[in-house]
Amino acid sequence: MSVEESICEPEKAIPLPENRVEENSKQSFRKKVWEYLEKNKLVNFPRPAFGRIPNFKGAEKAAAKLLDLEEFKTARSVEVNPDKPLEASRILVIENNKILYVPIPKLQEGLLKKLSFCYDDKPKNIKQIVTRWGIETVGKSVDFEDDLHIDLFILGSVAVSRDGYRIGKGKGYADLEYAILKEMKAVDDDTTIVTTVHDSQVFDSLPNDIFNKHDVPLDYILTPTEIIKVERKLSRPKGIYWDLLSQRRLNLMPILQKIKDAHASEGRDTTLKEVDTDVETEEKRRSIKAKRFPQQRPKPDKVMQENGITNSVDNQKPRKGRFFRRTRSTQVTNENEDPGNKENSATQMMKKKTRPFRRNSRRLQVDFSLVVSNIDRNVRVRHLKDALIGHGIKPNNITWRGYKGFCYLHYAKPVKKEAADKVVEEKPFAVDNVIEILQTLKLNPESTTNLSVKVMEPITRIETTDVTAV
Repeated sequence: MSVEESICEPEKAIPLPENRVEENSKQSFRKKVWEYLEKNKLVNFPRPAFGRIPNFKGAEKAAAKLLDLEEFKTARSVEVNPDKPLEASRILVIENNKILYVPIPKLQEGLLKKLSFCYDDKPKNIKQIVTRWGIETVGKSVDFEDDLHIDLFILGSVAVSRDGYRIGKGKGYADLEYAILKEMKAVDDDTTIVTTVHDSQVFDSLPNDIFNKHDVPLDYILTPTEIIKVERKLSRPKGIYWDLLSQRRLNLMPILQKIKDAHASEGRDTTLKEVDTDVETEEKRRSIKAKRFPQQRPKPDKVMQENGITNSVDNQKPRKGRFFRRTRSTQVTNENEDPGNKENSATQMMKKKTRPFRRNSRRLQVDFSLVVSNIDRNVRVRHLKDALIGHGIKPNNITWRGYKGFCYLHYAKPVKKEAADKVVEEKPFAVDNVIEILQTLKLNPESTTNLSVKVMEPITRIETTDVTAV
């Protein structure tokens, strides 16, 4: 059942979010898809799917249908976006001895990365090569001046229609990548444009008036169950439309500034739009981030600047790093003492007592703790935090030993203060439910082992020195 069909049924309708958006807009269709995928648990890590190209379940099956396309068989060079659900597509490109091009995320440090291997030197760990780390490490940078041609263009989508319209995550990176390649003559009307999505991301039709001249249409839509060929080709972008870009966008993407200078020298109109409509999107992104991470505070310098206070050079203090190492001894010298008096300096150094390294001496009341083992060594604590928050089992603190394959989750019962001397405890945790959810978590999609969870002995208080707050 597609998202469109499910929304039409009142008993299965997806509830609208608190921040309502305009109906029949791109953002409204994005929210419908994201909410449907999350509600029906159709997405893998990373989660939640909101604000992303969803890593839908069945992405490998959808990518496997590339092998049935004649355009893929005859293609020599293929560009695949760096989104997580397209990882299987990137693997197929290398396995079939084709040249792989991957856009640099957000185009902030270049345009493309090229990965090309001969039959003899093809790497065995292709899955690692096609990750963002592998692409950054092994890939060769491609600039605007380089000569190349792309036969097949594979990009991720949030929502698509059977008549070839596509909606991305709203940042416009895929459209800009195609426009830049068009200016390079790296793509043309013969370049096949493909996307892979879940069946529920496919709509029978989308409103034509929400799409503009810069939106990239599709030729093929691959799902885990079918291949959808768009019979009537839609018009494609002719290149970069400078009147749709702001100066802020050029500041973020140096390659756009380089192309703009080249076009200006040719006498082409490169007038940018005066009003930056992307600022609203940026403000929404910051507000969402502030809600997800309320513990973050603005930097003192920024607060002072916003209030019209200038911080002089004399008053500036060196910023402390998040992690630092205290030396065994610190030599303290007096400005008025003789620098040559080494005996006096050494005496002061011996008298100076070294303080032990303590990150935080605060104590935390703990009601129960869980030991989570069988953690892959390549999993980071941020992966665990995202997975826990996505399942609504956020602990109070985490003691991370992921490099040893385990960690501790500490839980404290919430309390509610009703009066100065009266404290009422909320309902206790359902420990069995937490353990059941943890045992089904997959922190690494490639892992075949499940997490092992055990309850620790009751601990009254723990030191937060080695504990990471969630």
